[in-house]
This record gives sequence, structure tokens and C-alpha cells, in this order.
Amino acid sequence: MGERIFRRGVDMEDEEREVGYKSVLDFGREAKVYPPHDYGDYPTKLLPQVVKVFVRRFSNPGDTILDPFCGGGTIAVEAKLNCRNSISYDINPRAVEITREKLRRANPLGCPPTNHVVEVGDARRLPLPDESVDSVITDPPYASMIRYSDLPDDLSNLDYESFLIEMEKAFKEMYRVLKSDRYCVVFVCDYRIAAARKILPIHADFIQIARDVGFVLFDIYIWRYYRSGEFRPFGKRPYQAMNLHTYVLVFYKGEELEKENRPVRYRRRLIEKLQKTSQIVQKTA
Repeated sequence: MGERIFRRGVDMEDEEREVGYKSVLDFGREAKVYPPHDYGDYPTKLLPQVVKVFVRRFSNPGDTILDPFCGGGTIAVEAKLNCRNSISYDINPRAVEITREKLRRANPLGCPPTNHVVEVGDARRLPLPDESVDSVITDPPYASMIRYSDLPDDLSNLDYESFLIEMEKAFKEMYRVLKSDRYCVVFVCDYRIAAARKILPIHADFIQIARDVGFVLFDIYIWRYYRSGEFRPFGKRPYQAMNLHTYVLVFYKGEELEKENRPVRYRRRLIEKLQKTSQIVQKTA
């Protein structure tokens, strides 16, 4: 039958679900990984439909998207399928090999030629000029929750405090190479350690690190994903909840404007309740 080439909008089982500007994204258990994302074997749970939302929302056709932790190449492939250029780095040569092959297989319709660079590289030392990319979209390691390799520079081999120190270097590099008035999107899960009865709040630490290097926290989304296999509680009573969501942190590179929101327009029923409460307070005063 020959090699199957994915063409944007042709081989997908379902059209992209309209997600609007809701803060929670849920594509349902029925959402499937479509070609060429299904090529290769690399640990990731990023759903391409979710990545597509953020590629389209925080970049424009013809832009260059940087992913300094490319892994299996989901972000690079979605960049190509949506008429964007991409630059991808990973410390693991296997990840680079898989990403290149996925990009070779991706053949979008209706796009002018785009350029895609995939190299072995370290997110803490990006070989790029200042303010040279239009968008950063990436899925860094979640500390040592998943150990991707035994390579000495793989950040997933570090203890948590060392991991945060090295991630600060990566955030500084992402800030440096991103153009002003543009956005950096980071997918991240917290690390639940049932045996120690604690959670390592990676998303909160990433927010603090990003703000320290100069980013403004622009938005926070939640992607609800679905696990395969049986569900079971973590640890012992009262148990830790199953982690079924990923934070999508959106940072802005630019000046933080000191502006107030417009006054809230309350619904009539709420106004009536507030007036009634105020009257009760006045009578009892």
C-alpha cells in the first residue's frame, strides 16, 4: 500500500474540536493520535490536537516556533502542519531522530514551504541570536518523574532542587531568544510522590522562575487527559488523587501594563442579592 503520508485535514478522523477561549481543554477519551505523530516510540502524552490549539493561538503562519525540549517532535510536526517554521533541540539523539522522521512524513496541504531545524542541543545553551524566534512552545521534563535517558546532561536525572536551578538557565535562554511582545507556552505536570505523601509543585515553581527571569504570566490553561489502564489510588488513606491534568502556562515577553480591568457587570439577580444582604447588614448594625 506504500507509505501513508498525513495531509492536514484529510486523514484526521474528526475535525478539530472548537475549544474557544475556555481555560479547560478536554478532547475526550475518543481523541486519537493521528499520523505522523504515531511514528516511533518515545515517552510522551502530549495530544497533537492540544498542541495545535496553542500553535495556532500563539503564533502566526510563517512564524518560527522554538521547542528546546522537543522529545518526540509533537510541537515541530504541528508547526509544519499549520504552516509555521520550527527549531527543535533535545539532549537525546533518539528524540532528534524520531522528530526528523516525523517531519519528513508530514506533508501539509495549502502551505508554502517551511523550514525545520532539528538538532541535538541543550536548552540551557541555545545556539541562537537574541530575539530571533517568534514563539516558544515546549514540554520540559517534569523533574525525575520520567527519566528519559542516562545521558549526563539530561535534566530528568537530577534531584528536584538541582532540576529547578538548571531549568532557570533554560528559562533565561528562552527569554533571551524570544522576540519582544511574543509568547512562551510551557506544558507541565506536578510530580506526585505517594510514598512521601507530598507533591512537588513544578507548575508553581516554573511560574516563579519565569517571572524572575522577566516573563509576565499571561494565562493558565488546564488540559484534561485520559489515562489508559486501570485506575488506582496513590499511597494509603486518605490517598492522593489520580493526576489527570496538565497545566499549560503561557508567559508574555514585554512590559507589564498597570491597567485595571473594566468594572464587573453584575447580573440582575446577583445585584438583588447584594442589595438584600446590604439591607440586612444595615438593620443589624
